[in-house]
Amino acid sequence: MGRDKNGIIKSIIKYISEVLILIFVIFHLSYAYVEPRADINSKSEFNPLFRVYYSNAVIVLTYHAVDRKILGPISLSPDLFEKHMEYLKYMGFHFITPDLLRRFMEGREDVPDNAVLITFDDGYENFYTNAYPILKKFHIPAINFVIVSKIGKNGAFPHLKWDEMREMLKSGLIYFGSHSYDSHYLIKIGIFKKAPALVGRKFELFGYKESEEEYETRIAFDLWYSKVLLENNLGISVKDFCFPYGAYNEKLLEIGKNLGYEVFYTTEKGINKTAKSKYILIKRLNAGSYNMTFSRFQALLFKYIIPHKVQSIPRKVRS
Repeated sequence: MGRDKNGIIKSIIKYISEVLILIFVIFHLSYAYVEPRADINSKSEFNPLFRVYYSNAVIVLTYHAVDRKILGPISLSPDLFEKHMEYLKYMGFHFITPDLLRRFMEGREDVPDNAVLITFDDGYENFYTNAYPILKKFHIPAINFVIVSKIGKNGAFPHLKWDEMREMLKSGLIYFGSHSYDSHYLIKIGIFKKAPALVGRKFELFGYKESEEEYETRIAFDLWYSKVLLENNLGISVKDFCFPYGAYNEKLLEIGKNLGYEVFYTTEKGINKTAKSKYILIKRLNAGSYNMTFSRFQALLFKYIIPHKVQSIPRKVRS
């Protein structure tokens, strides 16, 4: 009799478990994906797994190339990039624009919980052919920092063309900033020393070294000319500058701000919060590598989220 009773109890428990699983699956399939937001910076998008991982802060992610054939430290496949975006959207991260990030950093506007901004460096054409369709699919805004002298040029990764940039601007999702006019390279600053061109003073044979005045004139022209070309060709106001190699100094910041740049993007890692500062310096996390697998991407994100805010996260998005 006791065995029959235990069997009945087990059967009931099994039945209840199966019902709960069925309810979860129906809920999961019905609400896992939502329609694109009319307001990109919406603070209230519904998501079945929405949790507040962090508030009053922004994670900024960096990508470079999205390519099917050439994979390396600055390139990942379109499939992997799409998985990154799908994961962020499904898990309740809110995508914001660079304009909202600027206002937030200035203390003029709040951001949604779990705010994230997508950035691309260098202005490669595969942003247009491979990344842009994915961003449109999920209605995700992004900013691409362009090396202006390279626009329309070929290379290992061909660069964006002006007409492609204008087309993406019309979507309302894509923004452009400066990654210098033509200073994304290293210069000699000594017999055996090199430094990024925007922070080093040129050294040449026979002892010639660029004076401080020559250095300031050179970098001021580069920042000014890249800004002018982008604004005149795209009809936009350029307020965002991304440092080549992430290298900067006080003089570069001073000149950039005087020329009208308001936000400066670095390669320093971390999460961004408002703080009273002379310059707005943005920290970023590099997610754009061929080996940035799903688990590594997840670990990268949550490493910088306030520990007591982190909750258990499913290992994968729906298949």
